[in-house]
Amino acid sequence: MSAPTRKLLLIEPDGLVRSTVASVCRDLQLARVRQITSVALGEQWLKSGKPDGLLISLTEGDASLTFLTRLREGHLRCDPAMPVAAMAREADAALVSRLKELDVRRFLLQPFKLRDVIHTVEQLWPEQALVAV
Repeated sequence: MSAPTRKLLLIEPDGLVRSTVASVCRDLQLARVRQITSVALGEQWLKSGKPDGLLISLTEGDASLTFLTRLREGHLRCDPAMPVAAMAREADAALVSRLKELDVRRFLLQPFKLRDVIHTVEQLWPEQALVAV
């Protein structure tokens, strides 16, 4: 199996979650993961990096949603239509509605199982999953 060609930006403050997601993606060759601890650092990294997808924790609340809004409006140096998945410990109808408006493709409710992470990352690029079959 060849090395993954997709680059995933992972914004997650929890080191254990970050390292687990990154190692699963690496071991299963789903994507190369760039681990970032905050949306501010993620925005900074995007000045030079160009991911193919984003997995973002909503731990930072409004800052996370503002980051996603800026991404979708084309204010960041990446594809505004880039596939996005989000993670949160809880969600209400207003948050889910906002995520739909921001074209978030997948949502993981924490705590999650590793198979949920695998499925979520695979579904960011569904054509890649079909090719792998």
